[in-house]
Amino acid sequence: MMKAIATHGGRGFECLCGNARMAARALTSIYDEALQPSGLRATQLAVLWAVVALPGSTVKSLARAIAMDATTLTRNLRLLQRDQLIEATEGADRREREIHASARGRRAFAKAMPLWEAAQKKVERSAGREAREMNRVLLALSRPARH
Repeated sequence: MMKAIATHGGRGFECLCGNARMAARALTSIYDEALQPSGLRATQLAVLWAVVALPGSTVKSLARAIAMDATTLTRNLRLLQRDQLIEATEGADRREREIHASARGRRAFAKAMPLWEAAQKKVERSAGREAREMNRVLLALSRPARH
């Protein structure tokens, strides 16, 4: 182990995965703070956004769209359903559920969006000109999980 540390450095700041996770925690904190008046957290907004944008999607198709494993997405959807922000209805195949935003969920989403936009601008100002390129790279990295 000590040889690995000596060879690769103390923390591993060259590790893309570690740095992406560290940045994700910092960004989540910024967005969570901005979204507080809406009652949503960044993680909830990400899932609700997909539900609003893709009404009637199944868990499987939503999971693919946002690069999240179905088990984690199901757990997040249960919380949104508990808070009456989404509804699950029987799909064409009775084994599948179609997910829709409820009226309450659409209102929460509408309330959150200006707060999200403010957080987005704050992050873009902080990141400078590289913000759009970083977003492009992040989407490219997540593409295999989304298809």
